[in-house]
Amino acid sequence: MILPGSGRDPAGSARAPPARRRRPGHTGPVPDFTVPASVRAILLDIDGVLVNHRSAADAASWQWARALLGWGLGPQETAERWEALDRKHFTRYQHGELDFDEQLRARIRDFVPGGADISDAEADAHMAAYRSIYRGLWRAYDDVPDFLERLRAWQGLGTGGGRDRGAGGGRDRGAGGGRDRGDTGRTRAVAYLTNGDEVQQRDKLDAVGALVEGWPVLASKQLGATKPDPAVFRAACARLGAAETQTLMIGDEAWSDIDGATGAGLVCVHLRRSPSAPIRDVPWVDALARIDLP
Repeated sequence: MILPGSGRDPAGSARAPPARRRRPGHTGPVPDFTVPASVRAILLDIDGVLVNHRSAADAASWQWARALLGWGLGPQETAERWEALDRKHFTRYQHGELDFDEQLRARIRDFVPGGADISDAEADAHMAAYRSIYRGLWRAYDDVPDFLERLRAWQGLGTGGGRDRGAGGGRDRGAGGGRDRGDTGRTRAVAYLTNGDEVQQRDKLDAVGALVEGWPVLASKQLGATKPDPAVFRAACARLGAAETQTLMIGDEAWSDIDGATGAGLVCVHLRRSPSAPIRDVPWVDALARIDLP
């Protein structure tokens, strides 16, 4: 992680900031992004932005699948198959073909050897076994703690913690709102916006230390629609009391997060942690540390 302008890594050892990290077709260094002064609310995606879902899912799929009767794939092939089926059936969920639980069961039936005809209860049991392993592998990215502290300061909540302790923990400060610095009477708000299930995503954030008191977890399963549907982003803005043009979406998925948010009229910054990530015609960064919160 490189703090903007600091040139230091998390351990505190000095090093020069990278000058030549480039994306395909980009001719200059990776830029920093400064949150515009007009932004009054920020929406945060969770997986791929705050939590390293991919590494956890890759490892968990293999640890679970290798015990399945008839399983013959190695670790890499297992992870690739699990990810492919995840994307296939989650896309069906995003298009409204399946509900949230149905897309999980469809993934299990395609993945488990001889699983095409297993019952819902059996599919749910398999998913529970996978998730028990997956949960133990949740980790926040290294740049998350500093970013959340800076985001709390931007919101006017100060620093030094504020971690929620579950669905009932803490007081909801006006659906994610905090007093603006300078006490101008205007508020700045923050919320998590996810295509997952609220209970699991809240649990995930809490487990990795990224659940901040007063920041709502807005989840597609509970909202009744999924990213990239612009209605989800508009509903989130309404929940935070901010106009779409005053709301910033920070996401890693080009289609779900960036296309959906721009279609709804939000300001966007695309977090491209991998140089192979798709490109969109919006500002982008390769780490949360490159987002400046004035």
